[in-house]
Amino acid sequence: MLRILLLLLPLCSAALLPMPTGPYQLTLNVSQLIDTSRKDPWGKDTVKYRRLMISRFDPLPPNTCYRNEKVPYMSPAVSAAMDGIFAPFGFPAGIFGSLDMVVCFQPDFCKPNETWPVVLFSPGFNATRLLYSMLAQEVASQGYTVITIDHPFDTNVEFPDGTIAYGGNVNFSDINSVYHALDIRMNDILFVLNTLGIQDNAPPNASALGFGGSFGGAAIAAGMLNDTRIRGGVNLDGELFGGVINAGLGRPGINQSFILWGAEGHNRSSQPEWGLFYQNLKREGMFERELELLNASHITFSDLPLVVDVTGIRTNLSAESQAVVGFLPGKRVLQILSKYLSDYFRFVLRGNEGEGLLYGPSKEYPEVVFLG
Repeated sequence: MLRILLLLLPLCSAALLPMPTGPYQLTLNVSQLIDTSRKDPWGKDTVKYRRLMISRFDPLPPNTCYRNEKVPYMSPAVSAAMDGIFAPFGFPAGIFGSLDMVVCFQPDFCKPNETWPVVLFSPGFNATRLLYSMLAQEVASQGYTVITIDHPFDTNVEFPDGTIAYGGNVNFSDINSVYHALDIRMNDILFVLNTLGIQDNAPPNASALGFGGSFGGAAIAAGMLNDTRIRGGVNLDGELFGGVINAGLGRPGINQSFILWGAEGHNRSSQPEWGLFYQNLKREGMFERELELLNASHITFSDLPLVVDVTGIRTNLSAESQAVVGFLPGKRVLQILSKYLSDYFRFVLRGNEGEGLLYGPSKEYPEVVFLG
């Protein structure tokens, strides 16, 4: 039986992250999902079955928000784990726990009945879905329900019962370990699709979309290969693994499309798997794009540039650490990503409206280079 539990986070005094810039305000629902069809695949949890944590951002029509509320950006346990990961780069302890974000509290009696296109997000290895909450909000504020998914024991997760599932259990020098983790992530994503009630063979406007950072991008691609309910996907600077590289995407009568979006210098010429995957998409006649984000690093495709800007620590970091973050301002990163992602998702759902920014280079966004 599926159980969904709300995780209530205590409020604290903190620096405030900016509200998203799209036309819609957002509600936030943080839930635990338990998949009773699967035992814990890592054998590390305190419960028998596989469980996940998700954050769901839903748009509200303009001027319908009941009350804005501040909520912590990360829980204390997860923020402490992220402090440990970024301490070698000169990040001061407590930086992630010092942040709040604003969401709309909407009581049951005034919740709208509108539904929005569903977009799933999978985070990078050993990170947390919470490190992408501002990116998720920016996309959601354009008119999408965005659901970020944590993958316990691969990413860092805190459950409502206080259990902490620490990530970092994937050995990337062992391809079997990588495939094991990728299969777990793929099944996590498909379980969320089932939970949402998205049907097989649904038309594009009733299907799902997906994007992921780093290893999360590989998980979205693997999910699309195994389930055509995801019609469009984006890999944000991640490698690709497994059968999707050679198999491509799509089925007879069902189109799936994909974007490969790399940091500066990460493209088909430096990533052979990207090249094979891209060629197979073209061979199958699927819509594809390859983009490059100038002055970006691997972790730029997250909230980290915004975090260092809002907390004022960017200029205190070493030159090497600033390069790890990337040289684009955090607000600009979110603006670029959200505009291109929302145009792409709109094209997948309603192709008759055109490709938008995916049509070709834009003078408004010179940081984005089209490579294919």
